[in-house]
Amino acid sequence: MSTAGDLRESIRLEERVPGGDDGYGNTLPDTWTLRATTPARIRILKGSETVMAGRLQGTQTAVITVRNQPSLASATNAWRAANARTGQTYNIRAVTPDERGAFVDILAESGIPS
Repeated sequence: MSTAGDLRESIRLEERVPGGDDGYGNTLPDTWTLRATTPARIRILKGSETVMAGRLQGTQTAVITVRNQPSLASATNAWRAANARTGQTYNIRAVTPDERGAFVDILAESGIPS
């Protein structure tokens, strides 16, 4: 169980927004829009390395705990989390509220393309 004192990191929660059309038939790249910045606790669960396309690629699975808030009601696995201090980005895999509804656990992975 987490407490407010455990939330020592700052996390940016971002949603992917499609780039659209530039008017000349070209597709613009997707952008990330900030939806919330909140204190968080980041717990690294495990790391792994796999060989993909002939090179070694490392991934880490983490649980990010934040206070439950209205901005998280629409959070999905299409969003990403970024550590505001280090810039480390995490792809969100699942968003799960705790049994009391006070905190939300975000299962996330880093080291893989979003």
